[in-house]
Amino acid sequence: MNDKIKKSDSAQEPPVESGGSERSISFFRKRADRRKELLEVLREKYLQCSAIVDNLKDGIFVETVRGEILDVNAAAGRMLGYRREELLKMTVGDLVPPEVAAGLPDKIQDLTVQEGIYVETVNVRKDGSRVPVEVSNTLIKIGGKKRVIAVVHDISERIENRKKLIASHQELEEKVRRRTEELDRANRELRDEHRLFIGGPTVVIKWQAAPGWPVEYVSPNVEIQFGYPPGEFTGSGFLYESIIHPEDRERIAGEITERVAAGKNSYEQVYRIAHRSGEWRWVSDFTVVERNGGGDITHYHGYVLDITERKNTEEELKRHREHLEDLVGKRTAELTGMVDAMARRVVRTSDLEIAVERLKDRLREAGLDPGDGESPAPPPRP
Repeated sequence: MNDKIKKSDSAQEPPVESGGSERSISFFRKRADRRKELLEVLREKYLQCSAIVDNLKDGIFVETVRGEILDVNAAAGRMLGYRREELLKMTVGDLVPPEVAAGLPDKIQDLTVQEGIYVETVNVRKDGSRVPVEVSNTLIKIGGKKRVIAVVHDISERIENRKKLIASHQELEEKVRRRTEELDRANRELRDEHRLFIGGPTVVIKWQAAPGWPVEYVSPNVEIQFGYPPGEFTGSGFLYESIIHPEDRERIAGEITERVAAGKNSYEQVYRIAHRSGEWRWVSDFTVVERNGGGDITHYHGYVLDITERKNTEEELKRHREHLEDLVGKRTAELTGMVDAMARRVVRTSDLEIAVERLKDRLREAGLDPGDGESPAPPPRP
């Protein structure tokens, strides 16, 4: 701008040979007025810039390369609790904790200041409290001298939010860790239960809801329990219906139809299936119905338990009970006959005793001794 002013003034300056005092006075008056206008413009711009700088929330420091504070804006004083006059008597080292001051360079060089790089540090307020700040330093030349422009931003809220975020993150990590441990433990228990389950007597079967009940899945223990390799059970063309006892098939199908029609989602059935060896085995089948979103049945999940031994025990108990009932019936009949015979014998004995008593009475009336130890009655008077 100064160059433009010089060029403008020199362009208006009249030639020396033109002379004339009036023209010279007029020329210098115009030039003075022009400079006054330019100074007023500069003053307004200065006041505008000063107002902007002083109303910034960030503190701005103008410093020497040795850290001496040359100028500050109003925000710097508000941030640190100092008056401007106090700050101008201080150095950067006076505004940081001793441990930070010990690491400050004696002289700031071009290489120690990178424009656009923000450094987090701590400033110390006048009351001794500390404030976390973010500082951006720029090295420039003012009047031919190197000066550092430091923009200081209070990051207390950011640090507090960061602490909360870290605490929340740590809490979340702890919850995740605990949850992971719980899931690992649950998975181990589930795997253990699964191993115990598929190694136990219950065979898990998944049937398609299709004629003949094709098997989509069967647990590996089917071979131990019923002699069928799992691949044979789930092989193409294998129908579960084919190993159900012919006398049970119609009943089983009817029960399924009846229970599904009643809206039952689970039920239990007892029937016989053929072991791979050809032996018929009794099973208890607890079935859970699987439906799609439309409510149509797609699969049946069955838990099939071999109860042949229980059935055999029940049959044995039934036969034993029937045998006992037969024995009890026979014995009851025998006892009834004995009671009747005894009753008849008792009746006959009673009749004989009555006849004997009558005979004794007659003997006594005749004056004879019946031989029972009693005295004979005296004869009647004539």
